[in-house]
Amino acid sequence: MRQILLLSFSIFFITNTFSQTKEQLDILDKYYQKSLDEWHIPGMAIAITTGDSIIFSKGYGYANLEKKTKVDGNTLFAIASNSKAFTATSIAKMVEQGKLRWNDKVIDFLPYYRMYDEYTTLKTTVEDLMTHKNGLKTFSGDLLWYATTKTPEDIIQGQQYLKPIYGFRTKYGYSNIGYLSAGKVLEKVTDTSWTNYVTDHFLTPLKMNRTLISTSQIKKVKNVATPYFYENGKNYALKWVNWDNIAPAGALISSVNDYSKWLQLNLKEGTLKGKTYFSKKSFNKLTTPQVNFSVGKNTENIHFKGYGLGWSIQDYQGYKIIGHGGGYDGMISKSTFVPEKNIGIIVLTNSLTWAPSALVNKTLDVFLADKTDGKDWSKFYLDYKNKQDSIAQVTLQKSESLRGKLNNKHLDFNEYTGRYTDKNYGDVVVSLSNGKLFFKMVNTPIYKAELHHWNHQIFTFRFDTSLASLPQGKLWFDLDKNGKVEKLYIDVPNPDFYFTEFEFVKQIEK
Repeated sequence: MRQILLLSFSIFFITNTFSQTKEQLDILDKYYQKSLDEWHIPGMAIAITTGDSIIFSKGYGYANLEKKTKVDGNTLFAIASNSKAFTATSIAKMVEQGKLRWNDKVIDFLPYYRMYDEYTTLKTTVEDLMTHKNGLKTFSGDLLWYATTKTPEDIIQGQQYLKPIYGFRTKYGYSNIGYLSAGKVLEKVTDTSWTNYVTDHFLTPLKMNRTLISTSQIKKVKNVATPYFYENGKNYALKWVNWDNIAPAGALISSVNDYSKWLQLNLKEGTLKGKTYFSKKSFNKLTTPQVNFSVGKNTENIHFKGYGLGWSIQDYQGYKIIGHGGGYDGMISKSTFVPEKNIGIIVLTNSLTWAPSALVNKTLDVFLADKTDGKDWSKFYLDYKNKQDSIAQVTLQKSESLRGKLNNKHLDFNEYTGRYTDKNYGDVVVSLSNGKLFFKMVNTPIYKAELHHWNHQIFTFRFDTSLASLPQGKLWFDLDKNGKVEKLYIDVPNPDFYFTEFEFVKQIEK
């Protein structure tokens, strides 16, 4: 009788837990679809996994709007900066094997490594590369690599011309070039490429068979999402841009089903299905804050935030939350896992929105606090975005209303033509064709546009929207004391690329 009672209790408990989980997933499923529609996202995929198996995997919307191909759990998206954890974990494996130490100096492995001063150049350690505390502001130097013809070595050397805004190791400034440098250190130590190392030590043994390491592989596979950006009530398709020259910081392309295997490995702290990929000591190192952020007093259920090595860390609803985001032009990804609750979440979208963060927050509310009718995170983020968009639109309208009114004079267009050089980026060429001015950034072939006079020596432009989602920008010329064109500057208001880091000086024809 005692055994029967125990068995009956066990069955009741399992059934009750399963029923509750199914109810939670049904609620989340409807919420995901609602959010897709609210944000005008063409398509997205979401998976929820434990350390042993995927408990939810579903696609929403379309991978390609024109072809009406639907998203599913195997649809490929750029995971961008979610690639960083693979790089950091690979470095941790080298430390485990005694081939590397966290405090080894980078210059000893990469003789071409350069920063803004000799002290920082000589003192930067392997660990420093991945903690985002090199003294530069967030995303500084990203225009050196994005869609450029520059090699990784060119990009890393180019850091010496970037101006710091903090002291070395004092403040956080997110650095993609830091992770590129870490990947090059890995290559030096292993005598193989980053792509081969990650493939051989993680992707292949984890059977992440649909995960790609380069956009060059896209043509060989099916079920790949098209990147989009939403503007003026319409989704515009973007072309895939190759990220090979920054691969260790963000080159991976994956699906929610494939990426869930990576989450499972991390939920198991490095050992999965009897195979140890990295030690628990390494896992603890990677997921311990190396830099801490201030937390606002109005932040709900969060008491600390920090960045480890390839992972962001915080608490939420009383649990330690580990994860990362990824941004690719036309795609946003968000991964999260909670070791104490044995749950992992991955959201992949082919749109530039904050929806993935909202959906992860909602999912955590449901699973960690059983708040099925709690805060509407999608609405919260969307309301904020709409306010920002309204401000940006008003700013643009004010700018356009002044076109030609401040000073409608300009030099003869021929005076602006020529080659302009920045010692870090390289060349910008301004040309005249059929009475119209054009410019192109030589090392970034996708960045070219017609110039439209705004006021005095200032022109506006918009890059091809099939190649970039950037808004309208301004290009202006500085004149010397004799009224001759001397320099050129570019500015495009966006949170990712700092065109104003460069000063292009006009070259005198000999």
